[in-house]
Amino acid sequence: MKRVKLVLAGIFWLLVSWSGQAALADELIAADFIQFASAKSRSEAAAAELALKTTESAQVRAYAQGILDKQPVVQAQLESLAQQEGIVLDERQQRNAYVFIRKGETFDTAYAHKRAAELKRLVRITRKAMFSENLQVRAYAEQTLPALMQRWYHTQQLVIALNNSTQPADTMVASR
Repeated sequence: MKRVKLVLAGIFWLLVSWSGQAALADELIAADFIQFASAKSRSEAAAAELALKTTESAQVRAYAQGILDKQPVVQAQLESLAQQEGIVLDERQQRNAYVFIRKGETFDTAYAHKRAAELKRLVRITRKAMFSENLQVRAYAEQTLPALMQRWYHTQQLVIALNNSTQPADTMVASR
């Protein structure tokens, strides 16, 4: 009987300590998500500013301007969420705009490919955030996921359009 009580007491303390760790882990995940989303938002805006200065493509200009038009609202939502959660956003590394140009790519195609990859990652992480135990993070993720997915779709369409416009003429004729 004494042994059963000890085992039950051990299980009880294990469950109590595990639930405390789960809550701590959820707080860290919420903070990480907010920091990540904020960093991506600022990075996306910086890349859009670079695109406006660099590109001659009307499609890329319209896409980048659309990002810049929406970014203040997105960033304000993230800053509000961070403030509610008591999180101080790290702004030191969040304005890095980088576009890697691979062999044979123009700035426009590199920009579009990079944005599509970044948005795919952000959509995946936002989907995970929809299952967070943190209600504010979950609500933010549920609210913003449709717009993120739409932006990802538009970015994929931009990639396709740019790839089609940069295809050599002889390969387009050969497909007849």
